[in-house]
Amino acid sequence: MTTGGVSRRAFLAGTLSGGALAAVGVDPWMRVAAGLGAGGNDDGGRFLRGNYAPVDDELDVADLAVEGTIPAALNGHLLRVGPNPIAPNPATYHWFLGDGMVHSVELRDGTASYRNRWVRTDDAAAKLGEPPRPGQPERINLVHSAANTALVAHGGRVLALYEVSLPTEITVDLDTVGSFDYAGLLHSPMTAHPKVDPTTGELLFFGLDIFGPPFLRFHVADTTGAIVQTHEIDLGAPVMMHDFAVTESRLVFMDLPVVYDFALVGKRPLPVAWDPDHPARVGVAPRDNPSAVDWVEVDPCFVFHTLNAYDDVDRVVLDVARHEKVFDRDPTGFDEGGPRPWLERWTIDPGGGRIGVDRLDDRGEEFPRVDPRVVGRPHRYGYGTILRSRDSKLGTSGVVKHDLDRGTAEVAGDEKGVAWSEAIFVPAPEGTGEDEGWVLGIVYDAGRDGSDLVILDATDFGGAPVARVRMPRRVPFGFHGTWVPA
Repeated sequence: MTTGGVSRRAFLAGTLSGGALAAVGVDPWMRVAAGLGAGGNDDGGRFLRGNYAPVDDELDVADLAVEGTIPAALNGHLLRVGPNPIAPNPATYHWFLGDGMVHSVELRDGTASYRNRWVRTDDAAAKLGEPPRPGQPERINLVHSAANTALVAHGGRVLALYEVSLPTEITVDLDTVGSFDYAGLLHSPMTAHPKVDPTTGELLFFGLDIFGPPFLRFHVADTTGAIVQTHEIDLGAPVMMHDFAVTESRLVFMDLPVVYDFALVGKRPLPVAWDPDHPARVGVAPRDNPSAVDWVEVDPCFVFHTLNAYDDVDRVVLDVARHEKVFDRDPTGFDEGGPRPWLERWTIDPGGGRIGVDRLDDRGEEFPRVDPRVVGRPHRYGYGTILRSRDSKLGTSGVVKHDLDRGTAEVAGDEKGVAWSEAIFVPAPEGTGEDEGWVLGIVYDAGRDGSDLVILDATDFGGAPVARVRMPRRVPFGFHGTWVPA
């Protein structure tokens, strides 16, 4: 595989020279990606303590204890993925780098069962003393996949995602099939945040290739899971682009001032940094011509996650969780000393070259989600996880439901000593209203060092949970999940 006439390995060797190579060895970026880089954490492993700490076994437990009643229409698997490092070095480990573990809660006919498995990437399998899965495609770059960030079910497959690598296919029962490259049509990484169009059933996703140019590619997979479109998009640098958004007619990309810098290998756990000289801009492109991007400047900031976007005549409305700054003073990325990220609405006018900005809520929150039936369409409701103050060891507290038409919000589960994961909305099978369904979240209880699955009625969000399922073990803090109907 080559980039601009230069092999990826040669590109890496040419970029990582001098002191960086001497500090971390021949294959530095691969070592960093595996959690073995030379860049240290100031506190000696903050992401290995409390509920960040990994669990060391895999369980299968049926007939979990249930308080309340699991709705009969909830039949399927709630899958959550997060870092669960197998052999971490506390001096260098970063939360983003841990080996992926998927936790599954299967709900069926009012009962619940639990299963957890490491995703057997080649790297994880080697650490576990297992052989790699046979028949896999060749790795696209030097980066080991951790398969720890997000999950998507599409085209009859479940993919575990890590945005600098190919996805890893798993089954709904958590067996690892292996690295997946769409029958050889995917030659670069896949974002951790693809979008399923609720009308066409297509999967829309981009890949940020840190070894480019081109640094950005956009793809469309049809309902069978076959790539039918690939487009290269001009991007001047390998920025950290974690998420994007789609509307019925457009795509929205964010080119913001966090940039991969290989000179930082050996100096930071992750070779990324805030670059004040890199312009902050948002790109809007037609879905039928993704390479034709209109870029519009926005005030410097960073966005890990979008809530949703939709067309508004000639404009695009985009709701995001906005961070003032990341990866600047704090090499781990999060603690810059400023305000916590908040929900913000950007009204983008590509023709006029303007973006209107409105803060939708003052509380700190992240991991925004909408009803999957309104992705790319006007939405009334949004769900997010509330962030605690920086002196808390728990990170999150409860969850919030926004009514964006009325400008109001309801909070659930904001209790002392508990921490919610991402709130996942599951539509009721016969429901037609946007909030007719349930909100599911894994909740950590620090008092007993254990976890529950909590099920809320989204139409009675602030009321008592309809069900609380006791997990047979603590579920470490992770990133994202998905619901796979039976």
